[in-house]
Amino acid sequence: MKLLPRSAAYRIAILSALAFSLATALVGLAVYLAAHNAFERQLDMSIEQASASLHAEFDDEGPAGLIEAIAVREKSATKSLGFAVFAPDGQRIAGKLDTSMPAPGWHRIVFHDPVEGPDPARSFTAELADGTRLVVAADLEPVERIDETILTAFALGFLGILVISALFATVLGSYLKRRLDRIAAVSQGFAGGNLSQRARVGEHADEFDQLAAAINGMLERIEALLRNLQQVTSDLAHDMRTPLSHLRRDLEYLQDTDGPERDARIQAAIDKSDEILNLFAAILRISELEQADLKRHFQTLDLTRLVAELEEAHLPLAEDSGHALRVTGLRSEVFAEGDRELLAQALINLLQNALRHTPAGTVIEIGADFEDGKPALFVCDNGPGIAETDRKRVLERFVRLESARSTPGNGLGLSLARAIAEAHGARFELRDARPGLKAVLVFERQAA
Repeated sequence: MKLLPRSAAYRIAILSALAFSLATALVGLAVYLAAHNAFERQLDMSIEQASASLHAEFDDEGPAGLIEAIAVREKSATKSLGFAVFAPDGQRIAGKLDTSMPAPGWHRIVFHDPVEGPDPARSFTAELADGTRLVVAADLEPVERIDETILTAFALGFLGILVISALFATVLGSYLKRRLDRIAAVSQGFAGGNLSQRARVGEHADEFDQLAAAINGMLERIEALLRNLQQVTSDLAHDMRTPLSHLRRDLEYLQDTDGPERDARIQAAIDKSDEILNLFAAILRISELEQADLKRHFQTLDLTRLVAELEEAHLPLAEDSGHALRVTGLRSEVFAEGDRELLAQALINLLQNALRHTPAGTVIEIGADFEDGKPALFVCDNGPGIAETDRKRVLERFVRLESARSTPGNGLGLSLARAIAEAHGARFELRDARPGLKAVLVFERQAA
Protein backbone atom coordinates (compact mmCIF):
# COMPACT_ATOMS: atom_id res chain seq x y z
CA MET A 1 0.00 0.00 0.00
CA LYS A 2 1.44 3.34 -1.03
CA LEU A 3 1.53 6.06 1.62
CA LEU A 4 1.52 8.96 -0.85
CA PRO A 5 -1.06 9.63 -3.62
CA ARG A 6 -0.27 8.96 -7.26
CA SER A 7 -0.68 12.62 -8.14
CA ALA A 8 2.70 14.36 -8.24
CA ALA A 9 1.00 17.65 -7.39
CA TYR A 10 -0.42 16.26 -4.16
CA ARG A 11 2.85 14.49 -3.34
CA ILE A 12 4.73 17.78 -3.67
CA ALA A 13 2.17 19.60 -1.54
CA ILE A 14 2.12 16.90 1.17
CA LEU A 15 5.90 16.63 1.32
CA SER A 16 6.14 20.43 1.54
CA ALA A 17 3.65 20.46 4.42
CA LEU A 18 5.50 17.64 6.19
CA ALA A 19 8.81 19.42 5.74
CA PHE A 20 7.31 22.61 7.19
CA SER A 21 5.84 20.67 10.14
CA LEU A 22 9.16 18.93 10.77
CA ALA A 23 10.97 22.27 10.70
CA THR A 24 8.44 23.66 13.17
CA ALA A 25 8.96 20.65 15.45
CA LEU A 26 12.72 21.10 15.36
CA VAL A 27 12.39 24.79 16.16
CA GLY A 28 10.02 23.98 19.03
CA LEU A 29 12.43 21.37 20.40
CA ALA A 30 15.29 23.87 20.20
CA VAL A 31 13.19 26.48 22.05
CA TYR A 32 12.21 23.94 24.74
CA LEU A 33 15.81 22.83 25.32
CA ALA A 34 17.07 26.42 25.37
CA ALA A 35 14.41 27.46 27.91
CA HIS A 36 15.01 24.38 30.06
CA ASN A 37 18.77 24.96 30.13
CA ALA A 38 18.29 28.65 30.90
CA PHE A 39 16.11 27.88 33.93
CA GLU A 40 18.56 25.24 35.16
CA ARG A 41 21.43 27.73 34.85
CA GLN A 42 19.45 30.22 36.95
CA LEU A 43 18.94 27.52 39.61
CA ASP A 44 22.63 26.66 39.55
CA MET A 45 23.58 30.32 40.01
CA SER A 46 21.19 30.63 42.98
CA ILE A 47 22.61 27.45 44.51
CA GLU A 48 26.21 28.57 43.96
CA GLN A 49 25.57 32.00 45.49
CA ALA A 50 23.84 30.53 48.55
CA SER A 51 26.57 27.89 48.99
CA ALA A 52 29.33 30.50 48.74
CA SER A 53 27.55 32.80 51.22
CA LEU A 54 27.09 30.00 53.77
CA HIS A 55 30.66 28.85 53.25
CA ALA A 56 31.78 32.37 54.11
CA GLU A 57 29.61 32.32 57.26
CA PHE A 58 31.32 29.09 58.30
CA ASP A 59 34.76 30.57 57.70
CA ASP A 60 33.89 33.71 59.72
CA GLU A 61 31.62 32.40 62.51
CA GLY A 62 32.33 28.69 62.61
CA PRO A 63 29.75 25.91 62.78
CA ALA A 64 27.44 27.89 65.06
CA GLY A 65 27.35 30.83 62.68
CA LEU A 66 26.63 28.43 59.74
CA ILE A 67 23.72 26.80 61.56
CA GLU A 68 22.28 30.20 62.47
CA ALA A 69 22.58 31.45 58.91
CA ILE A 70 20.79 28.33 57.59
CA ALA A 71 18.00 28.84 60.13
CA VAL A 72 17.55 32.44 58.97
CA ARG A 73 17.38 31.39 55.32
CA GLU A 74 14.88 28.62 56.02
CA LYS A 75 12.59 31.17 57.70
CA SER A 76 12.57 33.43 54.63
CA ALA A 77 9.34 33.88 52.65
CA THR A 78 10.55 32.34 49.41
CA LYS A 79 11.99 29.09 50.73
CA SER A 80 13.18 28.35 47.19
CA LEU A 81 16.27 26.55 48.46
CA GLY A 82 16.79 23.72 50.93
CA PHE A 83 19.81 23.32 53.19
CA ALA A 84 21.44 20.53 55.17
CA VAL A 85 24.72 20.00 57.04
CA PHE A 86 25.97 16.44 57.45
CA ALA A 87 28.52 15.10 59.89
CA PRO A 88 31.34 12.99 58.49
CA ASP A 89 29.35 9.86 59.48
CA GLY A 90 26.41 10.95 57.28
CA GLN A 91 24.12 12.15 60.05
CA ARG A 92 22.21 15.40 59.31
CA ILE A 93 23.11 17.89 62.02
CA ALA A 94 21.51 21.07 60.67
CA GLY A 95 18.95 22.18 58.07
CA LYS A 96 15.56 20.86 57.12
CA LEU A 97 16.50 19.26 53.76
CA ASP A 98 15.45 15.64 54.28
CA THR A 99 17.81 13.56 52.15
CA SER A 100 20.81 11.30 52.46
CA MET A 101 24.29 12.76 52.35
CA PRO A 102 25.48 13.14 48.74
CA ALA A 103 29.08 13.18 47.53
CA PRO A 104 30.79 16.54 46.99
CA GLY A 105 29.83 18.37 43.74
CA TRP A 106 26.71 18.69 41.62
CA HIS A 107 24.02 16.02 41.81
CA ARG A 108 20.40 15.32 41.09
CA ILE A 109 18.99 14.10 44.40
CA VAL A 110 15.66 13.04 45.81
CA PHE A 111 14.44 14.66 49.03
CA HIS A 112 11.32 14.07 51.10
CA ASP A 113 8.77 16.89 50.89
CA PRO A 114 6.47 16.95 53.94
CA VAL A 115 3.49 17.71 51.68
CA GLU A 116 4.23 16.01 48.34
CA GLY A 117 6.55 13.22 49.42
CA PRO A 118 9.69 12.34 47.44
CA ASP A 119 10.70 15.12 45.00
CA PRO A 120 13.72 15.59 42.71
CA ALA A 121 16.14 18.45 43.36
CA ARG A 122 19.30 19.95 41.98
CA SER A 123 22.01 20.09 44.65
CA PHE A 124 25.58 21.22 45.26
CA THR A 125 27.64 19.67 48.07
CA ALA A 126 30.67 21.46 49.54
CA GLU A 127 33.03 19.82 52.03
CA LEU A 128 33.89 22.19 54.91
CA ALA A 129 37.16 22.48 56.82
CA ASP A 130 35.96 20.43 59.78
CA GLY A 131 34.93 17.49 57.57
CA THR A 132 31.22 18.30 57.54
CA ARG A 133 29.36 18.69 54.26
CA LEU A 134 27.12 21.60 53.31
CA VAL A 135 24.30 20.72 50.91
CA VAL A 136 22.31 23.42 49.09
CA ALA A 137 19.48 22.15 46.88
CA ALA A 138 16.69 23.62 44.74
CA ASP A 139 13.39 21.87 44.15
CA LEU A 140 13.02 21.05 40.39
CA GLU A 141 9.24 21.23 40.50
CA PRO A 142 9.08 24.87 39.25
CA VAL A 143 11.30 23.93 36.29
CA GLU A 144 9.17 20.88 35.59
CA ARG A 145 6.02 23.01 35.65
CA ILE A 146 7.57 25.49 33.22
CA ASP A 147 8.69 22.58 30.99
CA GLU A 148 5.18 21.16 31.07
CA THR A 149 3.68 24.54 30.18
CA ILE A 150 6.07 24.97 27.25
CA LEU A 151 5.41 21.43 26.00
CA THR A 152 1.65 21.86 26.28
CA ALA A 153 1.71 25.17 24.43
CA PHE A 154 3.98 23.73 21.78
CA ALA A 155 1.83 20.61 21.36
CA LEU A 156 -1.29 22.72 20.86
CA GLY A 157 0.57 25.01 18.47
CA PHE A 158 2.02 22.06 16.56
CA LEU A 159 -1.43 20.49 16.27
CA GLY A 160 -2.71 23.75 14.81
CA ILE A 161 0.22 23.85 12.40
CA LEU A 162 -0.54 20.28 11.30
CA VAL A 163 -4.15 21.24 10.58
CA ILE A 164 -3.09 24.35 8.68
CA SER A 165 -0.43 22.34 6.80
CA ALA A 166 -3.00 19.71 5.83
CA LEU A 167 -5.34 22.41 4.51
CA PHE A 168 -2.42 24.09 2.74
CA ALA A 169 -1.35 20.77 1.17
CA THR A 170 -4.89 20.12 -0.02
CA VAL A 171 -5.32 23.58 -1.54
CA LEU A 172 -1.82 23.65 -3.07
CA GLY A 173 -2.15 20.10 -4.40
CA SER A 174 -5.51 20.93 -5.95
CA TYR A 175 -4.11 24.10 -7.54
CA LEU A 176 -1.04 22.36 -8.94
CA LYS A 177 -3.07 19.43 -10.23
CA ARG A 178 -5.58 21.74 -11.89
CA ARG A 179 -2.87 23.69 -13.68
CA LEU A 180 -1.06 20.53 -14.78
CA ASP A 181 -4.30 18.83 -15.83
CA ARG A 182 -5.05 21.73 -18.17
CA ILE A 183 -1.69 21.37 -19.86
CA ALA A 184 -2.05 17.56 -20.00
CA ALA A 185 -5.54 17.91 -21.52
CA VAL A 186 -4.15 20.15 -24.27
CA SER A 187 -1.37 17.66 -25.06
CA GLN A 188 -3.80 14.74 -25.09
CA GLY A 189 -6.22 16.63 -27.34
CA PHE A 190 -3.38 17.51 -29.71
CA ALA A 191 -2.24 13.88 -29.75
CA GLY A 192 -5.84 12.88 -30.47
CA GLY A 193 -5.83 14.88 -33.69
CA ASN A 194 -7.09 18.32 -32.63
CA LEU A 195 -4.14 20.34 -33.91
CA SER A 196 -5.72 23.62 -32.84
CA GLN A 197 -5.37 22.80 -29.11
CA ARG A 198 -3.26 25.29 -27.18
CA ALA A 199 -2.50 25.72 -23.49
CA ARG A 200 -3.84 28.79 -21.73
CA VAL A 201 -1.14 31.31 -20.84
CA GLY A 202 -2.02 33.48 -17.83
CA GLU A 203 -1.15 37.07 -17.10
CA HIS A 204 1.27 36.39 -14.23
CA ALA A 205 4.05 34.86 -16.36
CA ASP A 206 4.78 32.30 -13.63
CA GLU A 207 6.48 28.94 -14.19
CA PHE A 208 3.24 27.32 -15.37
CA ASP A 209 2.61 30.15 -17.83
CA GLN A 210 6.18 29.81 -19.12
CA LEU A 211 5.67 26.05 -19.47
CA ALA A 212 2.37 26.62 -21.28
CA ALA A 213 4.03 29.12 -23.64
CA ALA A 214 6.88 26.68 -24.34
CA ILE A 215 4.41 23.86 -25.02
CA ASN A 216 2.37 26.11 -27.31
CA GLY A 217 5.51 26.93 -29.25
CA MET A 218 6.30 23.24 -29.55
CA LEU A 219 2.74 22.42 -30.64
CA GLU A 220 2.80 25.19 -33.25
CA ARG A 221 6.07 23.83 -34.59
CA ILE A 222 4.68 20.28 -34.67
CA GLU A 223 1.50 21.50 -36.39
CA ALA A 224 3.56 23.34 -38.99
CA LEU A 225 5.69 20.24 -39.58
CA LEU A 226 2.63 18.03 -39.90
CA ARG A 227 0.95 20.38 -42.34
CA ASN A 228 4.21 20.68 -44.24
CA LEU A 229 4.44 16.90 -44.31
CA GLN A 230 0.91 16.68 -45.67
CA GLN A 231 1.74 19.31 -48.28
CA VAL A 232 5.01 17.57 -49.16
CA THR A 233 3.26 14.22 -49.49
CA SER A 234 0.58 15.71 -51.70
CA ASP A 235 2.99 17.68 -53.86
CA LEU A 236 5.45 14.79 -54.08
CA ALA A 237 2.71 12.47 -55.26
CA HIS A 238 1.61 15.11 -57.80
CA ASP A 239 5.13 15.79 -59.07
CA MET A 240 6.10 12.13 -59.21
CA ARG A 241 2.98 11.14 -61.08
CA THR A 242 3.97 12.67 -64.40
CA PRO A 243 7.57 11.32 -64.67
CA LEU A 244 6.51 7.89 -63.41
CA SER A 245 3.64 7.77 -65.91
CA HIS A 246 5.98 8.74 -68.71
CA LEU A 247 8.54 6.20 -67.54
CA ARG A 248 5.94 3.44 -67.48
CA ARG A 249 4.71 4.43 -70.94
CA ASP A 250 8.24 4.37 -72.35
CA LEU A 251 8.89 0.95 -70.80
CA GLU A 252 5.67 -0.40 -72.31
CA TYR A 253 6.76 0.84 -75.74
CA LEU A 254 10.07 -0.95 -75.33
CA GLN A 255 8.27 -4.29 -75.32
CA ASP A 256 7.18 -3.87 -78.93
CA THR A 257 9.84 -1.53 -80.32
CA ASP A 258 13.10 -2.29 -82.12
CA GLY A 259 15.87 -0.34 -83.77
CA PRO A 260 16.61 3.36 -83.34
CA GLU A 261 13.21 4.06 -81.80
CA ARG A 262 13.97 1.53 -79.06
CA ASP A 263 17.23 3.33 -78.26
CA ALA A 264 15.35 6.65 -78.07
CA ARG A 265 12.80 5.15 -75.68
CA ILE A 266 15.56 3.72 -73.51
CA GLN A 267 17.24 7.13 -73.34
CA ALA A 268 13.90 8.77 -72.47
CA ALA A 269 13.39 6.22 -69.67
CA ILE A 270 16.88 6.93 -68.36
CA ASP A 271 16.19 10.68 -68.43
CA LYS A 272 12.96 10.21 -66.50
CA SER A 273 14.78 8.03 -63.95
CA ASP A 274 17.45 10.69 -63.58
CA GLU A 275 14.74 13.30 -63.03
CA ILE A 276 13.25 11.20 -60.22
CA LEU A 277 16.67 10.57 -58.68
CA ASN A 278 17.50 14.28 -58.84
CA LEU A 279 14.24 15.02 -57.05
CA PHE A 280 15.09 12.68 -54.19
CA ALA A 281 18.68 13.96 -54.11
CA ALA A 282 17.36 17.49 -53.63
CA ILE A 283 15.10 16.32 -50.77
CA LEU A 284 18.00 14.56 -49.05
CA ARG A 285 20.23 17.59 -49.54
CA ILE A 286 17.72 19.88 -47.82
CA SER A 287 17.39 17.43 -44.92
CA GLU A 288 21.17 17.22 -44.56
CA LEU A 289 21.47 21.01 -44.49
CA GLU A 290 18.77 21.29 -41.81
CA GLN A 291 20.46 18.76 -39.54
CA ALA A 292 24.20 19.18 -40.08
CA ASP A 293 26.56 21.59 -38.33
CA LEU A 294 28.47 23.08 -41.26
CA LYS A 295 29.99 26.13 -39.59
CA ARG A 296 33.16 24.36 -38.53
CA HIS A 297 34.00 23.94 -42.22
CA PHE A 298 33.36 27.59 -43.19
CA GLN A 299 36.03 29.71 -44.81
CA THR A 300 36.35 33.39 -45.60
CA LEU A 301 34.83 33.93 -49.07
CA ASP A 302 35.08 36.80 -51.52
CA LEU A 303 31.41 37.18 -52.50
CA THR A 304 32.19 39.61 -55.33
CA ARG A 305 34.42 37.05 -57.00
CA LEU A 306 31.82 34.29 -56.53
CA VAL A 307 29.15 36.45 -58.20
CA ALA A 308 31.42 37.32 -61.12
CA GLU A 309 32.25 33.67 -61.75
CA LEU A 310 28.59 32.61 -61.71
CA GLU A 311 27.60 35.46 -64.03
CA GLU A 312 30.27 34.43 -66.51
CA ALA A 313 29.18 30.76 -66.40
CA HIS A 314 25.45 31.52 -66.90
CA LEU A 315 25.72 34.33 -69.41
CA PRO A 316 25.52 32.00 -72.48
CA LEU A 317 22.45 30.23 -71.02
CA ALA A 318 20.75 33.56 -70.39
CA GLU A 319 21.47 34.75 -73.92
CA ASP A 320 20.12 31.53 -75.42
CA SER A 321 16.82 31.99 -73.55
CA GLY A 322 16.52 35.65 -74.51
CA HIS A 323 17.33 37.06 -71.06
CA ALA A 324 19.77 39.80 -70.16
CA LEU A 325 22.10 38.82 -67.27
CA ARG A 326 24.29 41.41 -65.63
CA VAL A 327 26.22 41.99 -62.43
CA THR A 328 25.30 44.95 -60.21
CA GLY A 329 26.13 46.24 -56.78
CA LEU A 330 29.65 44.83 -56.77
CA ARG A 331 32.13 46.37 -54.39
CA SER A 332 35.82 45.76 -54.15
CA GLU A 333 35.56 43.90 -50.84
CA VAL A 334 32.50 41.96 -49.71
CA PHE A 335 33.59 39.04 -47.54
CA ALA A 336 31.63 36.53 -45.47
CA GLU A 337 32.21 33.21 -43.70
CA GLY A 338 30.66 30.26 -45.51
CA ASP A 339 30.82 27.21 -47.75
CA ARG A 340 31.60 28.24 -51.32
CA GLU A 341 29.90 25.30 -53.02
CA LEU A 342 26.69 25.69 -51.04
CA LEU A 343 26.44 29.43 -51.63
CA ALA A 344 27.12 28.87 -55.32
CA GLN A 345 24.34 26.26 -55.37
CA ALA A 346 21.92 28.73 -53.77
CA LEU A 347 22.71 31.42 -56.34
CA ILE A 348 22.47 28.89 -59.19
CA ASN A 349 19.02 27.83 -58.00
CA LEU A 350 17.90 31.45 -57.87
CA LEU A 351 19.32 32.16 -61.34
CA GLN A 352 17.63 29.07 -62.80
CA ASN A 353 14.32 30.07 -61.22
CA ALA A 354 14.60 33.52 -62.75
CA LEU A 355 15.49 32.12 -66.20
CA ARG A 356 12.74 29.51 -66.02
CA HIS A 357 9.83 31.60 -64.72
CA THR A 358 10.33 34.92 -66.49
CA PRO A 359 9.64 35.68 -70.18
CA ALA A 360 12.26 36.45 -72.79
CA GLY A 361 13.56 40.00 -72.59
CA THR A 362 13.63 39.99 -68.80
CA VAL A 363 16.67 41.60 -67.17
CA ILE A 364 18.23 39.49 -64.42
CA GLU A 365 20.72 41.04 -62.00
CA ILE A 366 23.07 39.18 -59.66
CA GLY A 367 25.27 40.90 -57.14
CA ALA A 368 26.98 41.21 -53.76
CA ASP A 369 26.56 44.28 -51.56
CA PHE A 370 25.98 45.44 -47.99
CA GLU A 371 22.68 45.84 -46.16
CA ASP A 372 22.95 47.84 -42.93
CA GLY A 373 26.64 46.93 -42.81
CA LYS A 374 26.00 43.22 -43.37
CA PRO A 375 27.18 41.26 -46.44
CA ALA A 376 24.40 40.24 -48.83
CA LEU A 377 23.94 38.24 -52.04
CA PHE A 378 20.97 38.84 -54.32
CA VAL A 379 19.32 37.82 -57.58
CA CYS A 380 16.80 40.29 -58.98
CA ASP A 381 14.62 40.37 -62.11
CA ASN A 382 12.00 42.66 -63.63
CA GLY A 383 9.64 39.85 -64.57
CA PRO A 384 6.09 39.15 -63.30
CA GLY A 385 7.31 38.50 -59.74
CA ILE A 386 5.40 36.66 -56.97
CA ALA A 387 2.40 38.03 -55.12
CA GLU A 388 3.14 39.02 -51.54
CA THR A 389 0.60 36.50 -50.22
CA ASP A 390 2.50 33.66 -51.95
CA ARG A 391 6.11 34.58 -51.08
CA LYS A 392 6.18 32.72 -47.77
CA ARG A 393 4.42 29.69 -49.19
CA VAL A 394 6.75 29.21 -52.16
CA LEU A 395 9.66 28.70 -49.74
CA GLU A 396 8.12 25.43 -48.59
CA ARG A 397 9.08 22.16 -50.23
CA PHE A 398 7.34 21.17 -53.49
CA VAL A 399 5.19 24.28 -53.55
CA ARG A 400 4.65 25.47 -57.11
CA LEU A 401 2.31 28.23 -58.12
CA GLU A 402 -0.24 27.58 -60.82
CA SER A 403 1.67 29.77 -63.24
CA ALA A 404 4.72 27.50 -62.83
CA ARG A 405 2.99 24.15 -63.31
CA SER A 406 3.74 24.12 -67.04
CA THR A 407 7.49 24.73 -66.58
CA PRO A 408 10.14 22.15 -65.62
CA GLY A 409 11.05 21.89 -61.95
CA ASN A 410 10.12 20.21 -58.70
CA GLY A 411 9.42 23.10 -56.33
CA LEU A 412 12.61 22.59 -54.29
CA GLY A 413 14.87 25.35 -55.63
CA LEU A 414 13.78 28.07 -53.24
CA SER A 415 13.54 25.59 -50.34
CA LEU A 416 17.13 24.54 -50.93
CA ALA A 417 18.28 28.17 -51.15
CA ARG A 418 16.59 28.96 -47.84
CA ALA A 419 18.09 25.85 -46.20
CA ILE A 420 21.56 26.93 -47.35
CA ALA A 421 20.98 30.43 -45.96
CA GLU A 422 19.84 29.06 -42.59
CA ALA A 423 22.85 26.73 -42.47
CA HIS A 424 24.98 29.88 -42.71
CA GLY A 425 22.98 31.68 -40.02
CA ALA A 426 21.82 34.07 -42.73
CA ARG A 427 18.41 35.57 -43.49
CA PHE A 428 16.68 34.65 -46.77
CA GLU A 429 13.92 36.90 -48.10
CA LEU A 430 11.83 37.35 -51.22
CA ARG A 431 11.07 41.00 -51.91
CA ASP A 432 9.11 43.05 -54.39
CA ALA A 433 11.50 44.51 -57.01
CA ARG A 434 8.75 46.73 -58.53
CA PRO A 435 8.50 45.21 -61.03
CA GLY A 436 9.75 41.69 -60.56
CA LEU A 437 11.22 39.73 -57.67
CA LYS A 438 14.37 40.13 -55.60
CA ALA A 439 15.77 37.15 -53.65
CA VAL A 440 18.21 38.28 -50.94
CA LEU A 441 20.54 36.33 -48.65
CA VAL A 442 21.83 38.56 -45.80
CA PHE A 443 24.65 37.35 -43.54
CA GLU A 444 24.74 38.26 -39.87
CA ARG A 445 28.19 39.80 -40.01
CA GLN A 446 31.14 40.42 -42.29
CA ALA A 447 34.10 38.07 -42.15
CA ALA A 448 36.92 39.26 -39.89
